Amino acid sequence: MLPKDLTELDLLLDDTFLQYIRRNNDTAIAKWESYILLHPEIKDKVAAAITLYYNINTAEAEKDRTTQLNRLQQAVKATHPVRIRRINWRQVAWRAAAVLLLLGGITLLWPRLKPQKPATAPNTFLVYSSEWGQRKLLTLPDGSSVILNANTTVRIPSDYSNKHRHVELVKGAALFDVKTNSDDPFMVTSKQIQTTVLGTSFLIKSYPYEPQSTVSLLSGKVKVSEQSGKTDPLTLAPGEQARWNESTRQMSRASFDTVALRTWKSGKLVFNNVSAFEVIRELENWYGIPFQVNGNSLNAKRFSGAFDNDKLEKVLNIFCFTAGCSFQIQPDKVLIQF
Repeated sequence: MLPKDLTELDLLLDDTFLQYIRRNNDTAIAKWESYILLHPEIKDKVAAAITLYYNINTAEAEKDRTTQLNRLQQAVKATHPVRIRRINWRQVAWRAAAVLLLLGGITLLWPRLKPQKPATAPNTFLVYSSEWGQRKLLTLPDGSSVILNANTTVRIPSDYSNKHRHVELVKGAALFDVKTNSDDPFMVTSKQIQTTVLGTSFLIKSYPYEPQSTVSLLSGKVKVSEQSGKTDPLTLAPGEQARWNESTRQMSRASFDTVALRTWKSGKLVFNNVSAFEVIRELENWYGIPFQVNGNSLNAKRFSGAFDNDKLEKVLNIFCFTAGCSFQIQPDKVLIQF
């Protein structure tokens, strides 16, 4: 069915859309946020469907309470009166039922007497992703730019503006060139860390399979902090890097090779005395093929080199010659033997 043909009923009959409204299924939320971004013409229908959903639920709740009162009334009618010492139990029962009905009426009316919050559509996000072996350049509404490394995903609120500059790095690595705005800081969240800047250029690297996340500053000044606020924030100067360790939940400061990062920004693949593990992870992302490594000396090897749009076979020949390993390129993976 084409998006323009969708009705509010069609949406409410879709289980994933109901999960999207209730915000209880991440897959459904991501699916509908992406769909709404691709088809903005259905935003009004989505908002109407959400309002209808909450109205139906309220009506159903009132219907259930009415059914319970009717059952109580039937039970009272079925009660046989017993006269003992001139006490009219039928009157007592009906008076009790009248009290219950009065209380029930107040219960039914109470939600209508209380001020009701209007149903609002959930916050929506623009989701951008790069595939394996792909890099992508994004230009944000305020003029800031983001270079997504391979296998990277970011989320940006649909209301992003000069007064609300917040980006979430879901996974991967991204280089940010932030337009200066002293009145509204630029904020990036990734895993457990938060980076706040006014105007600067920096790289955040946060892949799910890596044990640490890093924030590397090229220019300007940034403040890096844990989102929970349990650790002291770090204020970085150009050439400094904040490292967040997922296992120890600690943040540390270190220096890094700014020349290599600037070269990376220009589209070249550069390694400067990094571990073989880091080289292989970067090659996986860059060329879009998983690596299977056999051997125990992976982290003991260090490698330096620079490549500019070279084929994977050439890169592996140079890497394995230096690191002392062998390789085999298969259709679905690369085998490395140390």
